[in-house]
Amino acid sequence: MTKILKPQDWGLGTDPQGKLVVGEIPAVALAREFGTPLHVIHEPRLEDTARNFRRSMETVYPGRTSVHYAFKCNSVPAVVATVRRGGLRAEVMSEFELELALRLGYQGEDIVVNGPGKTPELLRTCLEVGVRFIVVDSLGELALLGHIAAELRTSAPILLRINPDYVPRGMNQGTATGSRRGCAFGLDLKGKEPYEALALLRNIPSLRFQGYHVHIGTGVRNPREYGRALERLARLIRDSRASGFPVKTMDVGGGFASMTTRELTTREFLLYQGLGTLPSGVSAAAASFEDFGREISAALGKIFGPSEIPELLLEPGRCVASPNQFLLLTVRQVKTRPNVGTWIITDGGLGTVSLPTFYEYHEVFLADDLARPRTAKATIIGSVCFASDIVYRNKPMPAVRPGETLAVMDSGAYFTAQESQFGFPRPAIVSVDASSYRLVRRRETFADMTGRDVFQPIKSKKEDAHEIRAN
Repeated sequence: MTKILKPQDWGLGTDPQGKLVVGEIPAVALAREFGTPLHVIHEPRLEDTARNFRRSMETVYPGRTSVHYAFKCNSVPAVVATVRRGGLRAEVMSEFELELALRLGYQGEDIVVNGPGKTPELLRTCLEVGVRFIVVDSLGELALLGHIAAELRTSAPILLRINPDYVPRGMNQGTATGSRRGCAFGLDLKGKEPYEALALLRNIPSLRFQGYHVHIGTGVRNPREYGRALERLARLIRDSRASGFPVKTMDVGGGFASMTTRELTTREFLLYQGLGTLPSGVSAAAASFEDFGREISAALGKIFGPSEIPELLLEPGRCVASPNQFLLLTVRQVKTRPNVGTWIITDGGLGTVSLPTFYEYHEVFLADDLARPRTAKATIIGSVCFASDIVYRNKPMPAVRPGETLAVMDSGAYFTAQESQFGFPRPAIVSVDASSYRLVRRRETFADMTGRDVFQPIKSKKEDAHEIRAN
């Protein structure tokens, strides 16, 4: 059963004229002032969501917890600063993200560093700033980090990332990060790589083993999936303890879904891309943060005794940021072809600002008139001269007119991270707080878009002729 979503599900409202409002601000007024495409952050709700996640885990887990926001999800500084006020620490995967975390006031001890292809430069910087944990992804990286730490005459606290060969039910294979065949991340549990890593660690005194990390994918809606994945690590954890490597920390990664959007299953994705059949909505059944925390607590409670309970680390991104940001697009043209269909042409699509709609279901509202009935299916596209610049095909929509504004919900996760220049500037971002708002990222200019290019002086024909005669 699917749920009919309303603006209230995102903490938004409707004014007396039927327009979409965030706080007290009409979305169409923001679109007129700042132009579109435009991302709108619901700042108080974002902070509350971050705080709620942290407090939920502290409430249901019997041991110590530490929650680290996944920068890769949305690294806009205003977003990061807001979740930091909610009490979340940082999880980063690159030199850029580490530098950003430090500039935004995080200390090394607040930061967990992840990723399958860390450079020597990144590892060196991690050691120099004293990050809390480096999550080691491979045997080669283990040796490299040990060498760098010895060279710097320091030691590094590490977690070993484990690939448990577990794919949550219905998950699109493209994001199943716990899949042995489909994803290179982590030490291969079935291939006994974690045991090889422990053996190597006996001869690498510069590395301090603290525990394990596991990540099973993104957009996980069923809390039970975390319990099933952790069950696969039970024997490894017991063997670690018996061989002198007690597990003090368990990092279960992120992947917690936003309940107002969802990733398409592999079957749905194939049907949609092949036949244009867009799945309907999201499930009426929704899990809370506490539900996830209780399932994880129960699974770890079966593995660890009461006196051995480890610190629990979590790395949420999507569930915190996604539902607290939306994308505004302006309708430029509407085309209808008899016996074919209707196209709503906007100023943003897959080629520039909406890549996640390629593989995820997001709700779309007419921000000018929320009560206008959805009378027919339409294909929403962007302005790029590219046939696949699509927001959605065959989406039930109201009759819309040029100049009106569409709101694509849940744009807080991976929209800005994956936006692109495809002949158009990247969008501005505004943050709304009750009755006030502020610009937190301006729209790109031509100078921004060409800032890395080296332009050769343009010579006149007369100058060219003079140069030829001189030679």
